[in-house]
Amino acid sequence: MNDNIIYAFIALAVYIAYKKYTQYKVLKLVPDLLSQGGQIIDVRSVAEFNMSNKKGSINIPLGSLNSRMNELDNTKPIILCCASGSRSAMAKRTLLSKGFENVHNAGTWRSLTKF
Repeated sequence: MNDNIIYAFIALAVYIAYKKYTQYKVLKLVPDLLSQGGQIIDVRSVAEFNMSNKKGSINIPLGSLNSRMNELDNTKPIILCCASGSRSAMAKRTLLSKGFENVHNAGTWRSLTKF
């Protein structure tokens, strides 16, 4: 096997492990974040959200986030979720760039159903 392919697989494995680890760290924080008034924001599309969602979460699709930021309380934790964690990661970067500080990417919305 070509060395470049092996390095690519290693890099992919490290990336996936890092993503899972950071999601695990956030999920451990969720009970405390919710007790501080944390808001669960689901950035999936309206259709995806309507099919199933975490009870109590608020749907703000990623494409609407910039125009709906005023609906978010920057004094409380914001817990982001989506289908895979990718859109919520983009939403986190967007919110941080707009001055939000207490923003957490929980990954998939299903990971929040136990809270």
